[in-house]
Amino acid sequence: MRIINDLQRIIKKDISVWIKDSEIENRIDWIDLDSFKVFENIQRVLESMDDYDNVILLGMGGSSLAPLVFCTIYQTQKRIFVLDTINPDQITYVENQIQGKRNVFIVSSKSGTTLETKVLQEYFEKKYPNSCFIAITDQGTVLDSQARQKGWIVFNPNPNIGGRYSAFTEFGLVPAYLAKVDIEPILYQLKDIKQNLLDFIDAKFPEFYALQDIDRDFYYILFEYDDVDYVIGLWLEQLIAESTGKNSKGVLPVIFNPSSYSMNIANVLGKFKLSLFKSELAKWMYVWFMYTSLLCSYLKVNPFNQPDVQLSKDITNKLINSEDDIRIDDFYVVVDSIDDLYNVDLGAYLGDSTKSYDYVALQVFSSYDYFDSFERLRYIIADRLKNVVVWGFGPRYLHSIGQLYKGGYGKPLFIQIIVEPKQKIENINRYFILQAMGDLITTRNLGKQMVSIYVKA
Repeated sequence: MRIINDLQRIIKKDISVWIKDSEIENRIDWIDLDSFKVFENIQRVLESMDDYDNVILLGMGGSSLAPLVFCTIYQTQKRIFVLDTINPDQITYVENQIQGKRNVFIVSSKSGTTLETKVLQEYFEKKYPNSCFIAITDQGTVLDSQARQKGWIVFNPNPNIGGRYSAFTEFGLVPAYLAKVDIEPILYQLKDIKQNLLDFIDAKFPEFYALQDIDRDFYYILFEYDDVDYVIGLWLEQLIAESTGKNSKGVLPVIFNPSSYSMNIANVLGKFKLSLFKSELAKWMYVWFMYTSLLCSYLKVNPFNQPDVQLSKDITNKLINSEDDIRIDDFYVVVDSIDDLYNVDLGAYLGDSTKSYDYVALQVFSSYDYFDSFERLRYIIADRLKNVVVWGFGPRYLHSIGQLYKGGYGKPLFIQIIVEPKQKIENINRYFILQAMGDLITTRNLGKQMVSIYVKA
């Protein structure tokens, strides 16, 4: 009854269910958002657009993960590339696919100032000046003003919805619409779940009621992936980790393939197969909004802010604007190949190898081509250290689980790995390396243990 009562309070937008924080009142419009009205406006603005081959979404975190899920799980009729990195190899890959084609670029940033999005925008604007550009950003941002001056199509979503809760706003629906995803089933699922939330939880999400037993500051949630459903895990990772990971508390989502990585650990809130979410994806996404926001109520943290994300951005900007000669060897152990990572003696870097960590996090700054290599490395490290190992690509993780890394609970071990890009793009190579270095410096300044390795191209 406590869970049901608190859910009903959230549905009524009763902010007293959470800790007192002035920001909360301006972040809860996702609860009763009329997504049909949002979609009607998208159709009205974009209905005549069909003369294009590719959609390229330039965005990070909450501006990219929901579209990535929609356009991976649902059928698309137009090819879409979600570019949420400034890795030169990944940029070159996308360029090779879109060269000579008719392209629509979506520049998506709630704040309008996201570093990676700005870098990508400037690059593609210069290379493809005759293409169609669309901006999605809050009203009054720098991006909003500049885009209108350039004559772009501009969408201003409801400003009272944070990025990780914005799946059913223009941030999630515009890219899906342009990729020719069938949006209406998403909207009808959303309408249905708002009317039948408790019935759905009773029938399909009994773990929801375990929230009443929250009595500690740190938990794990396990998500088993099989194939393309991995992307749902990325979306959940941001939602849960960035919402809960602050004030020295947090819930760590662990996305893993059970065929090659098994876990037997305590303090687990639930274990889920991501494949089960695919058939009623929109319903599950809304239910996870509710679950996460109620979880934050019981942890006594603000579910809608990310107070520690800015730390790394500030140091990165200082490095970018610095005229000092910054040497890789001063910060990283340099190895010659990916294969060398499998034989790295972690004990040599960690000293006392018997130290107990709450989890190990690999932070990989490379192109996405190395996914399988780092999944393998994860299993090797998990076997050696007998610990939970999570991993993600940078800079993607900075806008996601990075909040929990910096502001969350316990004693993590971080292993940051830069794979030197093979491609060279003026300035962007430097930004990419310095972004990793900025996060390395930030993490160590916070007194956290980090191993840093640089892999030559």
